[in-house]
Amino acid sequence: MGKKNLVIVESPAKAKTIEKILGKDFHVVASFGHVRDLPKSKLGVDVENNFKPSYSTIKGKGEVIKNLKDMAKKSDKVFLASDPDREGEAIAWHIAYALKLSENDPNRIEFNEITETAIKDSIKHPRKIDMDKVNAQQARRILDRLVGYGISSLLWKSISSNTSAGRVQSVALKLICDLEDEIKKFIPVKFWEIKGEFTNKLKLSLYKVEDKKIDKLTDEKVVEEIKKVEKKDFEVIEAKVSKKSKNSPLPLKTSTLQQLASSYLGFSASKTMRIAQGLYEGIDIEGTHKGLITYMRTDSTRISDDAVEMAKNYILENFGKEYLGVKKVSKSKQKIQDAHEAIRPTDINLTPDSLKNTLDKDQQKLYKLIWERFVISQLAPMKYEQFELVCNYDKFSFRGTINKIIFDGYYKIFKEEEDLPLGEFPDIKVGDILKLEKLLIKEDYTKPPSRFTESSLVKKLEAEGIGRPSTYATIIETLKKREYVALEGKSFVPTALGYEIKNKLDENFPNIMNIKFTAELENELDEVAEGEKDWISLLSVFYKDLKYYIDKFKIKVEEEMSRIIESDVPCSCGKGNMILKTGRFGRYLACPNEEDGCKERISLKGIEIPAEEIENGKIYVKEKVEELVKAKKGKETDVLTSTGAKYLLKTGRFGSYLESENFSEDNDRMPLPPEIRKMLANNKIEEKNGVMQINTELKKIKDEEDRILKAAGRCEKCGRPFKISRGRWGKFLACTGYPECKNIKKIEK
Repeated sequence: MGKKNLVIVESPAKAKTIEKILGKDFHVVASFGHVRDLPKSKLGVDVENNFKPSYSTIKGKGEVIKNLKDMAKKSDKVFLASDPDREGEAIAWHIAYALKLSENDPNRIEFNEITETAIKDSIKHPRKIDMDKVNAQQARRILDRLVGYGISSLLWKSISSNTSAGRVQSVALKLICDLEDEIKKFIPVKFWEIKGEFTNKLKLSLYKVEDKKIDKLTDEKVVEEIKKVEKKDFEVIEAKVSKKSKNSPLPLKTSTLQQLASSYLGFSASKTMRIAQGLYEGIDIEGTHKGLITYMRTDSTRISDDAVEMAKNYILENFGKEYLGVKKVSKSKQKIQDAHEAIRPTDINLTPDSLKNTLDKDQQKLYKLIWERFVISQLAPMKYEQFELVCNYDKFSFRGTINKIIFDGYYKIFKEEEDLPLGEFPDIKVGDILKLEKLLIKEDYTKPPSRFTESSLVKKLEAEGIGRPSTYATIIETLKKREYVALEGKSFVPTALGYEIKNKLDENFPNIMNIKFTAELENELDEVAEGEKDWISLLSVFYKDLKYYIDKFKIKVEEEMSRIIESDVPCSCGKGNMILKTGRFGRYLACPNEEDGCKERISLKGIEIPAEEIENGKIYVKEKVEELVKAKKGKETDVLTSTGAKYLLKTGRFGSYLESENFSEDNDRMPLPPEIRKMLANNKIEEKNGVMQINTELKKIKDEEDRILKAAGRCEKCGRPFKISRGRWGKFLACTGYPECKNIKKIEK
């Protein structure tokens, strides 16, 4: 029997699908992403030797590499089919190195979608590994490593061990902090919104005063003047109908997918990419595994000729010839990285409705968004007529527009949020007189700029050229994980720690925190990927400046560490106030006389300290420390353990819970139902004489659950009783015979 060909992909889900497509002459296996990377424990870059990276096998990947080597030896040909982007190109290169494959061997294949046509075509057209793309990825990885290792170690000493500086994340943090500063400095200005109700209840807005356009009227004298023109006759000076159109939006790319999924679906960027990855890798549909969307990491809005033809046939069949759109090419000032297709369905005939019973709730939502956006991008423009009316008296002009849709075009599927004011056109012409029957004056104040949401932050990062769409999710997750930002509703608010990090970096690393500098660096990485720039030269120039600023910051940190920063918390030994220190687990208070044997320490984890206080050499944390101590002790409740001891209400990593006051003896803890935790968060639980009244609420929940279980009876499959379980979507009935019996039921309300 002849040898088989070996295809190496990144994920096992892809492997199964592709093996079915390629047939019996192919083995398809997964590398499970990267197999080699820079070491975690050290810099791993020889800055004195052309920034030579020292790669090592990622922990746990030794067995994967061994398996790949064994299979490669038994194979006639090896194809490297990692994802079609720079990261994927680097993965292919690392695998080739591990398997000792020749650099000149055309063994790299890529496909934008997991379909039979795309995969079989890629096998016919293998190429060499693109070293320009590999070097662009290496350069990015080394840049990030130089910044992370060079600056973070100093931040640990200066602030806390849980801090870090990222080349791109730090700039994103700066954007959030700078916006918050703008909000804090904002001074509201009073303005008036003025409309007029004219003859036949026609409503028009104040347009011009003394021939100057008015956006927000802030002059109260002018408001008083306007009041005098009520009941006056205004002459119509413009009354015209013009033809207009609105082009359909472009297909989705990574950034717009993340923005829309955040705005419309409430998905975080990381959740969006996780679900999209699953849709790309595919799902089982009637026994066949199918990739549902094209590759989801792309900066391009380009659509292949085949996809255009697929959309054309669908539109002709379902809407008619008049709905076919003529697409414009998107013009971008920025270079487009890895110019793959836009994100679209692989098969337009797999409509969201047809997959309702196949996809889970979140997959369905995201697929619908992608499918609809692709269809509308290929539909004809919406055409409408606009009637514009301007009337004038003395120095005041009022204006209004009414619209009439004459062809719905892409509006057939999707209506823009900013709906056009629609209505019948009035029979009014230039020279007609309209009486201002009534003035509608609304007083308001200007609002500060809105904080960033995930959607608007992604939009801002893209507009400024910070990072690349494939990195946005990681950037945002890092900021949240490090607790540099907190979420208020859906908006990002910088924490005191975030501000401290930002201010430190702003002060000491002006290049790293410069938005234009960071954006230009991204463009230079693009040039490396395109073979237009040497990656070693890029690193050399960058590192020279970085080292200069690191050396300066190092001296400052050493000076800081020698300073004594006193707190307002007296040490229990009575020998003075405790002093601020930084250790392995962050900031803490220590006795000023540690050398005398006092080991008193108080962790400051969770306590924000203003940077100015640290700078001034005196911090005020006594009240906060006392609150923290109280919280750790817990609040008394009216719930009793089986031995009659009281439960204390405490807050841990995963929220509120109950713990016995005798925990050291009975080891008794009780989780709280989500309903109770929600009530606590909203201050809906009564407190009497310092005791939280939780027992009544727990009894209500138990009584309700007993009623539900009684009504449910026994499992119709195995005869065992049900229990109430909680899942992602709330409570449900589950058979107590699990795992033998996996019967579950909805709880009927």
